[in-house]
Amino acid sequence: MTRVPLRALYCVALALAAVLAGCALEEKSRGDFERHNQSILRDSYAEPGMLVFEAKAGAAFPADSKSAEALRMQWLDAWLVQRKLCPNGHEVQSRELIGVGEPNFHDMDLRYLIRCTDGPAEPAS
Repeated sequence: MTRVPLRALYCVALALAAVLAGCALEEKSRGDFERHNQSILRDSYAEPGMLVFEAKAGAAFPADSKSAEALRMQWLDAWLVQRKLCPNGHEVQSRELIGVGEPNFHDMDLRYLIRCTDGPAEPAS
């Protein structure tokens, strides 16, 4: 039986840790890319202190799918964390399909009106 030098085991462990960290980072990057392409968070033009979350719906993310809706809510939560908004939570005031002829500068399908539970939201640059 041959003995593997301890130094070689450390190198293998370090290489494995680097590969796993890279995979985790790639998964997070993919999630951020998807969120940025499929949704947007902005201030409400019509109602001061409110936020508007808009998201895509379609074949990949149907409007009536519970799993797609859960994913959209994950995107919303990620936007709020990234922008440091609503630290004490938020409430979805309304959810509607964006109709033909309505302002839709980002080509989204669903519009949510969001209120922070601790008061008006800070501006969402």
